Amino acid sequence: MKRFLITFGLLLIFISSGLLFFQWLGFTTESAGEAGGVEVNQSYSIIHQDGRFNVTQTLRLEAPVTAPMTIRWPEGSEDFTCKDDKEKSCLTKENGEFYVNSTYPDLREITITYSLKQSTEAETVLLKNWYPVLSDISTVNTDIQLTEKSLRNGKWIAGYQSSSHKKLDYIDYYFFSGHGEPSDLVWTKEAWKEKKSSAVRVLTEEGESAGFDKLGPFESHTGFVTIILTKKIKPFQSPHLIVMNDASGEQLKGIRQSLMYQTLSAKDEDGWLKELVVGILFNEPPYNAKPAWIYQQLKEGLSPAEWEDLRQKVKGQPVDRVMLDDAVSRVTGFTSSFFSERLKGKEKPLLILKANKPIMINRKPGQLSYISFKQKKFIQFPETVKALGLEVKELGPGVYFTAINGNTLRFYVNEDYFIYNEENYGLLIKPVQTVGDTVYMDVDWFEKLFNVEVIEKENSIEILKEM
Repeated sequence: MKRFLITFGLLLIFISSGLLFFQWLGFTTESAGEAGGVEVNQSYSIIHQDGRFNVTQTLRLEAPVTAPMTIRWPEGSEDFTCKDDKEKSCLTKENGEFYVNSTYPDLREITITYSLKQSTEAETVLLKNWYPVLSDISTVNTDIQLTEKSLRNGKWIAGYQSSSHKKLDYIDYYFFSGHGEPSDLVWTKEAWKEKKSSAVRVLTEEGESAGFDKLGPFESHTGFVTIILTKKIKPFQSPHLIVMNDASGEQLKGIRQSLMYQTLSAKDEDGWLKELVVGILFNEPPYNAKPAWIYQQLKEGLSPAEWEDLRQKVKGQPVDRVMLDDAVSRVTGFTSSFFSERLKGKEKPLLILKANKPIMINRKPGQLSYISFKQKKFIQFPETVKALGLEVKELGPGVYFTAINGNTLRFYVNEDYFIYNEENYGLLIKPVQTVGDTVYMDVDWFEKLFNVEVIEKENSIEILKEM
């Protein structure tokens, strides 16, 4: 009997451990899916005639979606439809946003159609950002089939390694295939000379050879990028296709950046965050405006040592907002909600890092804000001065008056001076300024003018009056 009880007990422990393991495995798998989005393979069928591009997009899902996906349409697109693999309409619109709302457990395919109008009268036709971007998906591979009925005296070019072109009686047929999101597309009348390596294809105008000798350094890179080397098309850079005027050292940086971009993992909607991470890793501002602004904010907000630490923290990581906020928080010691909160609805947000510690004034807690902004420390004003037991008067909008030990102080918000005993003191900084929606004071000047010491401890920030 005793042996039976021992055996039965061990069996229960084994079963419980197994259940806990599979629960943990399911949790980690679900978390990983949430972090990187549902993986999809996409195919596009494009039919072009007389400046109208009719597009059919098919998404093949590796796992079911669990919530409606927002869809951001290409600029100028129209005639939207969406059907799931049960032939049911799956497109809704709420509060000005479109949603794909099929979420049943066995959903595996979604078909979206739309059309674009674009002038094709120029010598060159460039299709950039011509595809919808859906939330919570990550594209693994993309196929593009393009049927051309009008532009038959030139050639379409994509950035992928795999491409083919058949000239038939009434149409030109193109097929492009590659890793990751859709490539930009270019049509030109030019005849191109091509040289190709494992990572780079260079197209130059007939008779030109400049740039071919630059292929060697990219052989060790993964991914693939196509470069069009010409002075007849305005330069631009994208993850798969780059147009450049010459093969100078500065231009070649863009190739390395695009190849690096293709190695990073992120949801399709976070492609601009991958551009930012590439910029951080290469210590170069990104090409496009949005990630370039964020890059500038990080450069101005972090010290050189913190910046180098950040470059190490983001290396080899799946790219999302949580990872970036966490990396900034760890290197600065301040809490960052920049990517998860401040970017929402703001074109040019400021990097404001907050101390996630209680603030103690003469060993008494105070409900005050303490931040790092552009490598300077600031404390909330005038609330902190009042917490010291001093009277503060607002003489007018952005003008504050106080006195300490018989000396008067007058501050002007966002001005590079203050008035001490009715004498003007000009500074190289603005001692009191608005950061975000709050008025703050530079901590160094706060200590000097109010005879206090600000001590950043591991678990608190102490403000002590000097004797």
